[in-house]
Amino acid sequence: MQGGRYSWPSGIPDTLDGWTQIFTAEGYELTASREIEPGYEKVAIYVDLEDLLSGHVAISDGQVWKSKLGRLQDIEHASLDLLEGDKHWEYGIVERVLRRKIVS
Repeated sequence: MQGGRYSWPSGIPDTLDGWTQIFTAEGYELTASREIEPGYEKVAIYVDLEDLLSGHVAISDGQVWKSKLGRLQDIEHASLDLLEGDKHWEYGIVERVLRRKIVS
């Protein structure tokens, strides 16, 4: 799939498992911890509440979570909860979190 200036890797489905496959290929591993961990980069994959399709990823640099909300809107947030649910930003729920050690 291609759109704009980004392209989706060939042969990988646009599903939660596909997104997970992309991150694990980049050295991330699944973790149960939703907390920011100094020394680790983390990604949290949000899924839609109705169809459980992936639609948003938050990234942590070991200090804060970061999200892109639209074309020009970037935010920092201390918790993944801020974007969860259907009352605020409607990004769904965090279904998977992956991490990899930051190498200096």
